[in-house]
Amino acid sequence: MSRLTSSERQVCLELDALYATLPTIACTGRCAIACGPMILTPLEARRLQVTTHRKPRTLPMRAVDAAGNTLRQRCVYLHDDRCTAYAVRPLICRAWGVVKQLSCMHGCVPDRWLTEVELVAVGQAIERLGGVMVRTATEGLTRSSGDSWFGLVPRRPLDAIAVDAERTRSLRALHGGHIVAVVDRNQP
Repeated sequence: MSRLTSSERQVCLELDALYATLPTIACTGRCAIACGPMILTPLEARRLQVTTHRKPRTLPMRAVDAAGNTLRQRCVYLHDDRCTAYAVRPLICRAWGVVKQLSCMHGCVPDRWLTEVELVAVGQAIERLGGVMVRTATEGLTRSSGDSWFGLVPRRPLDAIAVDAERTRSLRALHGGHIVAVVDRNQP
């Protein structure tokens, strides 16, 4: 396995500086069910591979839930429901639990909430540094034209987005994570 080049290492320092602006959360490690396919930049993917010696991808799950539904794909970096690449995880993993729309279903709360607008701004900065977004899949990394932080712009008033985010956070905690998102269609 090759090492990061000096220019890649420099950009990784810039990535780490952006990551350092994110809120922190005291994770209890019970949310591994949220660890599936992820979007990340090619640089984030390369850093994961160089650090862990495993290519970023997902693994198919053969388990079924209580209702008999086949569960989705699982991140290759999970071992015993813990992240083995936590120190170099990409932005989308770092956003879990610190954005109300991505709140922890087990009640872990960050030192401050990151707004969706702040997340998109950080995502765009990271995409500028690390390249066009890719997505993990069982066969490795794939590209989709819809996977970009630059395509995410608020289409509703920010206060309406904030209200929906708080509803999502509250209901996700009450229903053990089975709530994906709450959107009030009657709001502009």
